[in-house]
Amino acid sequence: MRKAILGAIVALLLVGAYASYVISYPKYPKVEGCVNPFAVVKPVSRVQENWSKINVFFKLATSRDFWKLAKPWNVDYSHVTVVKHTLEYKGKNITMLAIGALLRDKKHVVVYYEFSEPVRGMVTASKMFSINNSSKLKLVAMMINGRYKQVEDCTRECESDDECGEFWSCSSYCCDTNIRCFIGCCGSCGLACFSCLVGEASSCSECVLCVGTWCPTCGVLCCDKEGTVCLDWGNMP
Repeated sequence: MRKAILGAIVALLLVGAYASYVISYPKYPKVEGCVNPFAVVKPVSRVQENWSKINVFFKLATSRDFWKLAKPWNVDYSHVTVVKHTLEYKGKNITMLAIGALLRDKKHVVVYYEFSEPVRGMVTASKMFSINNSSKLKLVAMMINGRYKQVEDCTRECESDDECGEFWSCSSYCCDTNIRCFIGCCGSCGLACFSCLVGEASSCSECVLCVGTWCPTCGVLCCDKEGTVCLDWGNMP
């Protein structure tokens, strides 16, 4: 009986917290051009955070960027990495939280980013990658500032914001990643990425988790092919 009551209280607290978050969901600033945020910041330092599973769950449960890609109860919490970065942007230091999570199906990884200040208009973002048996990584969906975009093919929808229309912006993404480059770019992830490169598909999820949270700028440096999409960034008043 006590367990049932406790479970009900926890459920009500979770629903209340999420409802409060949705109601107070912030309006984000106008985006400045078609840019990948990691192309305009410089890494300063990074440290791995030792979060409990419940802290990770609540963070993901109250993140619209994560919630629309995957549900927090579908996460394999034994394979979650949380890293706090200090980045240099426009001559001053800002912070960025990176959370990488392997889903229970072992075939998808979601990486969530949250900046302390807007970087070219981006405050929050998340990306979902699929991993197939041939050790290929594919970006299948992305969220930016709470807006969803499914990525089916590597296409260039736009070259500038003007081509996207009012209240929409042109955003770039990597659709062909060079895993061999990851090995040299992010030394701490070298072993997992090397195993992925030689055909161990199970290591590819670890490679994405590691690089996505520890060395996100490598996603720019190791991109062989880039696509662009028009996204509604929620600038409408």
